Amino acid sequence: MRTDTKEKRQQKRHKNPLTEKIGGRSMSILSSKRFQKYFVPGIVFQSCVIAGGYGTGRELVEYFMGYGPKGGLLGMCIVSLLVWSLICAISFMFAQIFKKYDYKSFMKELTWLDDLKLRASWGQTGNQEISNLARYTIYAPNYGTTDSFGGQSYGTAYDITGSNGGGTLPSGFKRNQIGNDNIKWETTTQTNVGIDFSLFKQSLYGSLEYYYKKTTDILTEMAGVGVLGEGGNRWINSGAMKNQGFEFNLGYRNKTAFGLTYDLNGNISTYRNEILELPETVAANGKFGGNGVKSVVGHTYNSQVGYIADGIFKSQEEVDNHATQEGAAVGRIRYRDIDHNGVIDEKDQEWIYDPTPAFSYGLNIYLEYKNFDLTMFWQGVQGVDIISDVKKKSDFWSASNVGFLNKGTRLLNAWSPTNPNSTIPALTRSDTNNEQRVSTYFVENGSFLKLRNIQLGYTVPAVISKKLRMERLRFYCSAQNLLTIKSKDFTGEDPENPNFSYPIPVNITFGLNIGF
Repeated sequence: MRTDTKEKRQQKRHKNPLTEKIGGRSMSILSSKRFQKYFVPGIVFQSCVIAGGYGTGRELVEYFMGYGPKGGLLGMCIVSLLVWSLICAISFMFAQIFKKYDYKSFMKELTWLDDLKLRASWGQTGNQEISNLARYTIYAPNYGTTDSFGGQSYGTAYDITGSNGGGTLPSGFKRNQIGNDNIKWETTTQTNVGIDFSLFKQSLYGSLEYYYKKTTDILTEMAGVGVLGEGGNRWINSGAMKNQGFEFNLGYRNKTAFGLTYDLNGNISTYRNEILELPETVAANGKFGGNGVKSVVGHTYNSQVGYIADGIFKSQEEVDNHATQEGAAVGRIRYRDIDHNGVIDEKDQEWIYDPTPAFSYGLNIYLEYKNFDLTMFWQGVQGVDIISDVKKKSDFWSASNVGFLNKGTRLLNAWSPTNPNSTIPALTRSDTNNEQRVSTYFVENGSFLKLRNIQLGYTVPAVISKKLRMERLRFYCSAQNLLTIKSKDFTGEDPENPNFSYPIPVNITFGLNIGF
């Protein structure tokens, strides 16, 4: 039986090209109720802000010039449009629920909302942290027989024999730097969007902020190649880098029926970094990370490549069946053959180290009961890599051939036929396997949670303090860095201050506050 009406048949013949599939049926995007309800108000409001607030829209043009067409459209259509659409949609929803269609009566219904602030900023800054003489070729005189540090100076000439003639050669000028007339400002463009709020008589409060920062024409001092001779260093504009992230804060404060006042505030933040572009000469020298085999472009600043440590050779059979690896032997570290060509070489390196944490977090606690008060601040970092130089000394006898130096106690658990499950290579006085190369063996989990500060105080009742001619008298005891929780896999002392640096000390303070 044919059930299509004339109207439906006409609709099928004249399809709108702007259609989307929703639940198995076609619906015009522009005529859909969801589009009209949630997005059209945001589009209209955004247009009014651009045209009415800024007139010519100069700021919008500058934004597009800074981020290009793609970045400008993403910022305008995704960030700005979604924010305004969300605000307008929520406002309309409340207006419909409470049937309040003027501003005064609408705000009276929002008794639970104390403060709501939307903020946004955009700006550009330069970088002046370079020498004022960066663009110039610099020559310096060298007339004396001693250098500026009191050592022997051989002047500015060179003996063709390479021996400096056994003494001082004629003096003159030497070059310290090659100039660059094309050098220009390093430019950082940053956009911030945030929202602050407080609800329920300011009991619940918080903020949410997103930022996007892009740096172009990064200033870098490049070392000169040998053929340029002495003083080949040169300042150049070397590429671009971006950072983006968010921070969320949420707190709650109140007072219990039995008199306990409390304020709990937590925060979590994250950011991501990426090298966008670099000249090949800069990318290859490892100044921004990576090495000459893999470019750091597209990766995090200071990220590193290295070999994948794939356990310990436990038998000669494993050695024989593995890819050709110079120095391979029973008890030695086995490296993964990534390209499966049967040889362990520099092409078997992979990105193994990212210094950017997955996220950071914190918690502030304030408690007050009668005359006592307690405050705590916890701070942590999760998902951050650390390259442990300590392991090179603690796990390898061959790290230093100086016999009288102390060795790490981890060597006592080194691999041996009687200790076949150990992850520490067998003892040896020579490093034929090149086991101190950059590899995952030295990459450790640097996550931690620290009790940054804790303080317990007691305020003397006002009746007593006034008898002592004081407005306020308070005794307290505080401690900094009292507790550190770290990963079991971390072999150092303090993941916040790794390698051979001293751990952050614990400080305990007793004191009093007196007010007159």
